[in-house]
Amino acid sequence: MESAKREEPVLRHVEKDVLIPKLMREKAKERCSEKVHAFNECCKDSGFLMVLKCREQNTALKECLTVYYKDPAFYEECKQEYLKEKQEFVRTGVPTKNRQQKLPTIQENYTFRLRLCASIERLEVTSVQEVPRSRGQKIYKTPAFYIL
Repeated sequence: MESAKREEPVLRHVEKDVLIPKLMREKAKERCSEKVHAFNECCKDSGFLMVLKCREQNTALKECLTVYYKDPAFYEECKQEYLKEKQEFVRTGVPTKNRQQKLPTIQENYTFRLRLCASIERLEVTSVQEVPRSRGQKIYKTPAFYIL
């Protein structure tokens, strides 16, 4: 019993009452996407009368979302997902939204390196140019490079 309590990470108040429920709302909206879409379309079509005309869609959406909000298994699923994200942030220091960016695959990285090496091999010194640095200083000679 004590070992189970030790393994369970301690969550702060803001994590339990704000961050995990926020994740639950996002995931519940994804799972109830059909009802969310129906309610949004009704609101767009109704204008100012949406309060009266979209009651049915609103009720269906609330019922769908409430089922997920009250489900303890869904809460645990979202909690575990939050803990994974938190652990990954502690490990890498990169927030989730920045981590979602596309990283180059091994093949793309290898191809880029091959092109870079080939470009460097074709690099040749064509001439020497005199480049003035500033008034009163010596003129330095630097090679001019170009890629074939």
